[in-house]
Amino acid sequence: MINVCIVGYGAIGPIHAEALKSVENVNFYAVCDNNPEKIKLCLESYDVKTYPDFDEMLCDDAIDSVHICTPHYLHFPMIKKALEAGKKVVCEKPLTMTKTEYEELLTLEGCDRVCTILQNRLNPCVTKLKEIIQCGEMGKIKTAKAIMTWQRTKEYYDSDEWRGKWDTEGGGVLINQAVHSMDFFNYLIGDVKELRAQMINFSLDSIEVEDTFSAYISFDNEVNGIFFATNAYGENTAPMFEVIFEKGIVRYIDNKLYCEDKMIAEDMKAKIGKAYWGNSHEMVMDDFYNRNEYNSPVDIKNTMNTLFAMYESARNNGEKIKI
Repeated sequence: MINVCIVGYGAIGPIHAEALKSVENVNFYAVCDNNPEKIKLCLESYDVKTYPDFDEMLCDDAIDSVHICTPHYLHFPMIKKALEAGKKVVCEKPLTMTKTEYEELLTLEGCDRVCTILQNRLNPCVTKLKEIIQCGEMGKIKTAKAIMTWQRTKEYYDSDEWRGKWDTEGGGVLINQAVHSMDFFNYLIGDVKELRAQMINFSLDSIEVEDTFSAYISFDNEVNGIFFATNAYGENTAPMFEVIFEKGIVRYIDNKLYCEDKMIAEDMKAKIGKAYWGNSHEMVMDDFYNRNEYNSPVDIKNTMNTLFAMYESARNNGEKIKI
């Protein structure tokens, strides 16, 4: 039995706890959070050991794996310490906040013991779309687009002091909310060759980071795609990913995959969290712990490099960046 400690029991920690219920050979053993109220919240639902201090928790030899569900700026230093302590690691996105951190992570001993949460790759609709692309039944891909329109208010950013700041969040809508949409391009369409990007903050003077991001992306297979994401919309709506083939159009939206107007696949909606992103956290964890199949830091290299290139281009007025 693998004993797991969830580190950080804020917005995402409870989702990990719920997912672990369905994973065989794994025991939710402990929670680590420096906020007593978060610890109390966890204990209302789970009988687990508690730690207010991360370093103290790592000294517990009974803990085999840690799930890092903390603010972005803590991801890399916590991964590094956990690997040094001999633990397995499951880390929420983003794996690291900067390119420098990511490059150092790839050199660390035990890097292959790290699993990245990009759970939407395992959604049934995404699996079906990948099958359609690979079998060629609809011909070659002509173009693709990813669109995400969400709302993040001043109250959202004020609720945690790390949000909305470059030094602690690493960015805004792209690195936090829309990274899944961006990941679809690398996972489904192919390796990115070059891109141009723009970012702006339209709606809130109280934050440093962007609330809107757009990019024109060119792939090695000569496909071009459009990416658009914003947190400045008036409501949260389901993200959309569209692929236009030679023989038709396939759209993924609101947990459903459509070929033209016919639904051809559907995801299970999340039990807790955002319903429109499916229910695949438990699938990622099951693959990691029971099948040794997971997104290691090396496996997601194209996605990480694309993420950092998009910010580099946007910071330089849309300069073309080759990857």
